[in-house]
Amino acid sequence: MTRAVLFDLDGTLVDSRPAILDCYRAALAPVPQGWESLLELGLGRVMRWRMREVMAEVAGERAPECVSRYERHYLEDGHRKVVLYQGAADMLDALRGQGLRLGIVTNKGRERTEHDLRHVHGARDLLPLFDVVVTTEDTVERKPSPEPILHGLRRAGWTAGDCAYVGDGPHDAEAAIAAGTAFVGAGWGYYPDELASARPALAVAAAPGDLAGLLPGGR
Repeated sequence: MTRAVLFDLDGTLVDSRPAILDCYRAALAPVPQGWESLLELGLGRVMRWRMREVMAEVAGERAPECVSRYERHYLEDGHRKVVLYQGAADMLDALRGQGLRLGIVTNKGRERTEHDLRHVHGARDLLPLFDVVVTTEDTVERKPSPEPILHGLRRAGWTAGDCAYVGDGPHDAEAAIAAGTAFVGAGWGYYPDELASARPALAVAAAPGDLAGLLPGGR
């Protein structure tokens, strides 16, 4: 029986890809061939890696200044391009209504994560829905390592067997399985083909409203 659900953020609760790419473009503008190097890295890795890791790869010694520009641009303008997936808020409310505890485990930075949750759904602040929020600053390792999920479980006092992790990518599934939690794929996110190719090994929800029925012990 699932008692708690941890969520990935980007590609699972919010569609932030336009905002992320806009911020990378602005941050790398002063770096010769910076944007071109990011495109060569590939969108898949750009979306999976931590922003600081991407900057270290494509900007080299200029990475610190690029990180600063990225974070500033995100909070000043880029965040306006982040949207909540249709049905996500209703799904979170429904899970809460069933008595489930909720959390976030993301490779995104804390300031941007909290800003998204507070502002992405108009006047409503979604942050209070979550009992624990784990961001890139909290662990040395990132997904697909299980450590971010394990850190969230320890912080919240939850056991892996009572918890499910919801994410949109194969790296999310790998992290959840290694952590010992159930996994449900967000088939509406950034990696639908990769999740589909893993069926029937993985439970994959086509839309946020389908999630509750795929949780272990769910209806």
